[in-house]
Amino acid sequence: MAKDIERSKPFSYLPGMLFELWEERRTGLLQIEQNGTTKTFCLVKGEISAINQYFPEKEFFDWLIETGKIHPPLRLNHNLLGAEKASSVVAILIEQGFIQSDEVFKLMADFLEARLSEFFVLPDWPAAFIEEKFAAEEIIFTGLAIPPLILKGLKKVSKLDVYRRWLPAENSLLFRQVPAYVSRLGLTPADLYVWNLLQTPQTFNWLIQNSWLGPTETRKTVLILTCLRLLDFNRQETGEIDNGQTAGPDLEKCLLQFNEKANLIQRYIAKQLGPVAFNLLEKSYRETQDSLDPIFRNLEIKPDGSFEPRAMLKISLNSLDQREKKIILRGFDEILAAELLLVKKTLGNQHEENLVKLLAQER
Repeated sequence: MAKDIERSKPFSYLPGMLFELWEERRTGLLQIEQNGTTKTFCLVKGEISAINQYFPEKEFFDWLIETGKIHPPLRLNHNLLGAEKASSVVAILIEQGFIQSDEVFKLMADFLEARLSEFFVLPDWPAAFIEEKFAAEEIIFTGLAIPPLILKGLKKVSKLDVYRRWLPAENSLLFRQVPAYVSRLGLTPADLYVWNLLQTPQTFNWLIQNSWLGPTETRKTVLILTCLRLLDFNRQETGEIDNGQTAGPDLEKCLLQFNEKANLIQRYIAKQLGPVAFNLLEKSYRETQDSLDPIFRNLEIKPDGSFEPRAMLKISLNSLDQREKKIILRGFDEILAAELLLVKKTLGNQHEENLVKLLAQER
């Protein structure tokens, strides 16, 4: 039974809402209102999934015909679906030889992606997320990742004007973010090109003028990178109201979470390499420190892999302004990304993937 209903605002910025659900590994129902009907999408640990009682079989069947995936005779359309003794439409289609069992899960994933992508034409939809747990036997499949879906969905947007208020102002400074999950986002060469142009902060206008992609595609790429939390900018410059409060993330809590992840990385490397692990991590941090804001000169790595701010940084962590908080959070992400790169270089891709999964469980 659904519980702990979390209603969004009447109209939600759907790409951003989807990414947050993925980032927080939420499980439950995403419900979107469309022309008086409700479309329901199921998530398991932040990934779009097919759940038995919620999967729209009739819509799936119609989609297979509309897209030319199957060409069934009329008797299947009108009679066979009700007459055949089978547990699902999918089972009937497999039994009748219209689709192969090996391809059915990919077809269902493609259908769910196409169905959700329809909502990217406009950014705002009445939407709500409802927490719900699903029994194992009800889960048909999981694993349709949201970041690549957002990426492909936004690339198909033809009328970028409807997304204009989520783009930076021309004079806004763009800050590149380096979260630990960046390798799992499925970025294209064009996305990486724009992202790499911003290794040092630049204005949006500078990026538009210097990008080889042209103004329209550059704006679209910035929209994608911002939605995936790979770019940040001062949103007050685009018309948001400053209420005079120092609202924002709790940096003491963020430091604690950062240290938990750093400690996990140290323990993982130490298990593989022994005492030399700390020396490698310290070297990695010292090399990264040169590219961080000067405030990180006051952050020291400890033998357990965690970090200890000296007195100057600890005095008033939560009294910093929004810009300073963003600098510190960005630095935390860059340190973790450098440590993951160290794991990849010294232990290989598989160990990096294993560690990323362990870090994801810490969120």
